[in-house]
Amino acid sequence: MFIVYASLILIAASLIFLGIYAFKAYKDAKPAIKKLTAISTVMQLKADQLKNGIDELTATQKEFQRDINYKKQTFNNTISAVKETPKKIKKWWNIKIPFIHQIK
Repeated sequence: MFIVYASLILIAASLIFLGIYAFKAYKDAKPAIKKLTAISTVMQLKADQLKNGIDELTATQKEFQRDINYKKQTFNNTISAVKETPKKIKKWWNIKIPFIHQIK
């Protein structure tokens, strides 16, 4: 019977030691857990800032692209109008206006 009581005392003592060391390990790890949580929060905020920056840059890039396309189209229209100018001048030059040609 002594062996049973000794075994129970040994089991109870080991459970008490386990509880004490588990609590101590938790207490020692708590600052590290808080620090990791804070670092994780800061990293998440930085990631959100980067995402917002990327979104702004993408919007600006699209705006620049639209502006470049508009200016390119305007330039091409101007060039084509300049190329057509000699033809239009010839066309107007060859129009016979009766009262002006009689003045000669």
